[in-house]
Amino acid sequence: MKIYTADEAGFCFGVKRALNIIDRLHESNESIEIYGQLIHNNTVLNDLKQKGIDYINDLKCLDKNRKLIIRTHGILKSDEEFLRDNKVSYVDATCPLVKKIHRIIEKVNSTKNKILIIGNSDHPEIRAISSYAENGLIVNSVKELDVLKYNEPVSVVAQTTLDSGFFKMMISEIIDRVEHIEIFNTICSATIERQEAVRKLAPKVDFIIVIGGKNSSNTKKLYNISKIINENTFHIEKSSELNDTELQKKFRHFSSVGITAGASTPPEEIEDVKVFFRNFKTEKES
Repeated sequence: MKIYTADEAGFCFGVKRALNIIDRLHESNESIEIYGQLIHNNTVLNDLKQKGIDYINDLKCLDKNRKLIIRTHGILKSDEEFLRDNKVSYVDATCPLVKKIHRIIEKVNSTKNKILIIGNSDHPEIRAISSYAENGLIVNSVKELDVLKYNEPVSVVAQTTLDSGFFKMMISEIIDRVEHIEIFNTICSATIERQEAVRKLAPKVDFIIVIGGKNSSNTKKLYNISKIINENTFHIEKSSELNDTELQKKFRHFSSVGITAGASTPPEEIEDVKVFFRNFKTEKES
């Protein structure tokens, strides 16, 4: 089996930064808890739990004897105000690129523009971003743009993990509906690089393995992009899933595999997948 890895795969800057923050505190014997899941990857979350680092989903569950870490996706503006007002000690591990969107929106608020936030309304990053907008609207389809008024100026931001192709399509649709538009391309460079890398890799191999959390937005985007180009695309969360005999039957007759991974996938997990395929016998090799 020939093995190819996407040029960009695995941990992004924001995830590395957050894990480094936690590692430093843990090594200093600091007792830690995280507000929300730090990232969308069960392997990483389980590793943290084994270190005694768990997460809470409600500030009512705060343990004042522990240092609070803010998740990479950010939190609601009202929650951050609560922490400051109650003098709760915390470390903000929000991805700097997400915080940048918060600052953009706060500046736009003074212009009275409608703020269009392109992304998944159920995603914690989008919930946090929208909490900063005084006149915000979350949209994730062309149909949702029908409420726009031509003479109402809009400012547009995007979820950092949005498919760049989808963002361009939405922008072209918005331009047709409004007279004045201000565009902030807030998709992070790591997301764009990973998407472009899988677009280049997918047509060159027999099948693609996408590694990452099943609830990870950026991983699902990689899967969807690859699936359009190469129908033999499979999404796994961890290497152990490759032991499934039914799954193995699907790619036993292939001779080349491409591997990519979401921004919250540990490098060890990518390496384990590579090891699996180095030892995997195809029909020709059996």
